[in-house]
Amino acid sequence: MGRSEIDVVRDMLAVFSRADERFGGGHARLAVVQYLTSDVSGYLQGRFATDDDRRAMFSVAAEMTYLAGWKAFDSSLHGLAQRYYVQALRLANEADDRPLAGFTLRAMAHQAVDLGHGHEALRLADASLEWSRGRATPAATALFTILTARGYAATNDKSRASAAINAAESHLAKALPDDEPTWIQTSGFTETSLASQAGQALRDLGDLPAAEAQLHQSIATRNPEAYRRIHTLTLGNLADVQCKQGRLREATENWNHALDAMVGVRSGRASSAVKNIRTQLSSFGTRLPAFAKQLDTRATAFLRHDPPPAHPPPSTTVLTG
Repeated sequence: MGRSEIDVVRDMLAVFSRADERFGGGHARLAVVQYLTSDVSGYLQGRFATDDDRRAMFSVAAEMTYLAGWKAFDSSLHGLAQRYYVQALRLANEADDRPLAGFTLRAMAHQAVDLGHGHEALRLADASLEWSRGRATPAATALFTILTARGYAATNDKSRASAAINAAESHLAKALPDDEPTWIQTSGFTETSLASQAGQALRDLGDLPAAEAQLHQSIATRNPEAYRRIHTLTLGNLADVQCKQGRLREATENWNHALDAMVGVRSGRASSAVKNIRTQLSSFGTRLPAFAKQLDTRATAFLRHDPPPAHPPPSTTVLTG
């Protein structure tokens, strides 16, 4: 085994990763698993020309296994996701790729936050920093640090969460994109992604105006087609924050934009975001205005796996209030 096989796996990883960002974890998830089983596992058992080639193959195999875990997580298959993450950690350790191991621990922290396990999320995020200390690039360190902010926010530690957000921004300002590992480049972690995570941390802390500002920044600077799934999720988070501030019309407009962007996206997280729309709207009871009832109809259709009806009339911009 040599560079040609490593390059093939890396090219396939890039294809699968781009599709994941656009179409969600439910798209081609089994294809990733099949490729791991039918091709990558065989490469790992082969003879390598050099130790460097062996480490490189185990590293890219860890990335592919991580992707299988991420797609399972995005499909709400949480136990399966954890099993893939553990295997990705083992492969990264075999490759002596500690930053990649940190990246996987960061994903586990992200999952813990989403499942409401704040203390576990904080433990995993801290482990991602400790595991990669001295070897992670500035962008990787920023990514791991912003997940500690999410953990602190989930455990209601406002001062530490704010400090972690500031530290993550400082680390990212030092990043040189061309020097970052492939998994940072593939995941598209930039100021845009950092703003999305910071916005969610601030929302969890109850600082809704600051959260809204961060989420607006994320939406304004992201390529909505290349990163369609996270674009829809960020629109949903923005609308949620606006609704919590009593601005239902703006929230409804952005939730409608999110539903527009979700067409063709297969994601458990996206479905959860739509369920949240219905939960938020139900709190208004009989006071729900007609424009929001139309949104509720669209959300209901989406959850039934019907094509959501168009919302009348769609705006071409996100409302800022």
